[in-house]
Amino acid sequence: MEKKSTGTILAIFGLVMFILTFILILPIPEFYFVSLVLMFIAVVFVGLGSAIAKGFDKSIETPTEPCYYCNGTGKITIEGVEGVCPRCGGSGLAREDDITP
Repeated sequence: MEKKSTGTILAIFGLVMFILTFILILPIPEFYFVSLVLMFIAVVFVGLGSAIAKGFDKSIETPTEPCYYCNGTGKITIEGVEGVCPRCGGSGLAREDDITP
């Protein structure tokens, strides 16, 4: 629940930053480039905050359990021929759907 509230706060901060930059800083000709950079940063905050709040950041967390098919080696031997593990793709780490919560 803490990630969801942090993501929401980050998205709201980005939205407020974008609106304030658009209204206060953008009309000043000397600060035009600075306002564009700040608005870009604000849009990134909104995107990241929304992704965290909706739970799309699960792919950022890498699995730490070894692959059950190759025992974490990333390679398998079939009839004397060594190859890449088809389950983990050679990483040796378990896929997300293999990990039991």
